[in-house]
Amino acid sequence: MKALILEKFSQDFSGIALKEVDVPEPQEGDILIKVMASSVNPIDIQTMKGWLLSTFPISSLPCKTGFDVSGVVAKLGKGVSNFKIGDCVWVDIPTTQYGKELVMGAFAEYAIVSAAKVGFAPKSLSFIEAASIPVVGITSCQALKAVNLSKDDTILILGGSGGTGSMAIQLAKAIGAKVITTCSERNFGFCKKLGADECINYRKIKWVDTVKDVDAVYDCTGEKDVFKNANKVLKEGGKFVTIAAFEEAKNHKWERKCSGGPLFMDSLKVESLDEVAALMEKGIVKPSVGKVFTFDNVIDAIKESAIGHNVGKTCVDHTATDETKPKK
Repeated sequence: MKALILEKFSQDFSGIALKEVDVPEPQEGDILIKVMASSVNPIDIQTMKGWLLSTFPISSLPCKTGFDVSGVVAKLGKGVSNFKIGDCVWVDIPTTQYGKELVMGAFAEYAIVSAAKVGFAPKSLSFIEAASIPVVGITSCQALKAVNLSKDDTILILGGSGGTGSMAIQLAKAIGAKVITTCSERNFGFCKKLGADECINYRKIKWVDTVKDVDAVYDCTGEKDVFKNANKVLKEGGKFVTIAAFEEAKNHKWERKCSGGPLFMDSLKVESLDEVAALMEKGIVKPSVGKVFTFDNVIDAIKESAIGHNVGKTCVDHTATDETKPKK
C-alpha cells in the first residue's frame, strides 16, 4: 500500500514522501481500516518539523504520519466484537498520551488502530466531512470541559475560522454560551454562520484592548503573550486553555484567581468523539471542510495547510486520483 512516510524532520517538508509499505496486520483488539479520507492538522505539521519531540516522542524514523481518519472496517483483530467488516468509522488515530511515543498512520491506504478509540461515523456525513472532525472535535470538546464552560457564560475563542476554532464555536453555542472570536474580516460571515455572536478583526484590533470580563479564553493560535493577555480579559476566577502556546505556560503566573494552561488531549477512548457525533446527527454541529486534495497530492495538502489562515479543514480524498475530481 501507499503511505506518507516521515523520513527526517525538515522545515520545508523535504523529509516526507509517499512510499510503498506493507499493509499492517491487526493484532488483538485492533481494527484495520481502509482509509477513505483524512485531514491535515497543525500537529501533523509540527510533528513533521520535529517541533514536538519533547511532548510527543518518536523513537525512530522512518515512520507513518497523520491523525484523522474516516473509512471502512477492512479486517478485525482477535477479540473485537463491536464492529463488523464494512462498517463506516472515524478515529483520531494516535495511540499515545503526553510524554509517550507517538504512533500515527492516517495518511495511508490502510490504517491500524485500537478498536477502543474507533467510533461509528455519523451517517449524515460524507467520508471527507467525517475525516475533518476527529482531532478538532475531540480537542474542542475536551477544551470546553477544561474551562468548565456553561450556559450563559462568555468565551473568547482565538482563531475561529480554522478547523479547531470553527468546531469550538459550534460546541460552545450548543452549550448555550456567548461566543466572541478572532478572525480576519473576510471570515466574519463564516464565523457568524457557525454561531459566533461577535467577531474581532485581529489584523486591525487587539482583542486584549477590547474584550473584558469573559468567563473563558480558548486559544487555538498560540500568539505571543497569550497567557498574559488572557489574564487581562478574564473575569476574576476565569479559565484559560490553549492548544498552541506550550512554552509560555512554563513561566506564566496567574493573577486574580484565574487559571489554565495547555490541553493535552486524551483520545485513547471514544467518548468525546461520540459526543460530537450525537450533535452532528441532530444537525447542531456541522463540518467545516476547506480545500480538498487527492491522496496522490497529500504533500501539497500539508504544504497548503502549513501556510496558515485556512478556513475550515484541509482534507485528503483517498478515493480520488490525479485524474479524478476530489469528491465532497
